[in-house]
Amino acid sequence: MIGESPHRPGILKAMPLVVVTADISPLPFRAMQLIVPWSGGAVLPNAQSGSSYRVFAGDAYRRVKEIVEKIIASALIYLPSSAKDFDNPAIDKYLAKYVRGSNNIDYRERIKIMKLLWDAIGTEFGGRHELYEINYAGNHEDIRIQALFNARSSGTYDKMLALADACMADYDEKGWTSDTWLNPDDVAYPGVPGRAKAAE
Repeated sequence: MIGESPHRPGILKAMPLVVVTADISPLPFRAMQLIVPWSGGAVLPNAQSGSSYRVFAGDAYRRVKEIVEKIIASALIYLPSSAKDFDNPAIDKYLAKYVRGSNNIDYRERIKIMKLLWDAIGTEFGGRHELYEINYAGNHEDIRIQALFNARSSGTYDKMLALADACMADYDEKGWTSDTWLNPDDVAYPGVPGRAKAAE
């Protein structure tokens, strides 16, 4: 299972990262509100956040599906064809021996989990659901255009351009233009004759 491979824990960590990114990705800036005050004490969802999430959601679902396929691999299909196999003593003993899980997970519990994952991503239902997740929010081009239009109308687009301009104005070909940052030639090999500095 997962703990038996040195590579799987690292891949597995990407899955919650995708979920966490889904929570914060709609925020071009951390200060952006998720809700917008309206009238009578009511609030509205932030249109910019919503349109940004629409762009991200389809790709996020495919990434989670890919992670499951990479981690679980052949375990998704190395399963009994029917629950009736449990009632056959000649087969059940081999299932208990060869299909058991790691960390004392019972073979029936492991098979149940693998069957659930396969239903979610590998069956006809799983394939139809993937298509739904990719497209339910709208055409993949339109949702991006709408996100751009929302950003322009809300002023977020101008803030993004201003941020890029501020970053570009922070340095030139000679280094930082203000005292906020430290140029690498100030700290690289000080006082060592004949040694090239980091900026060189």
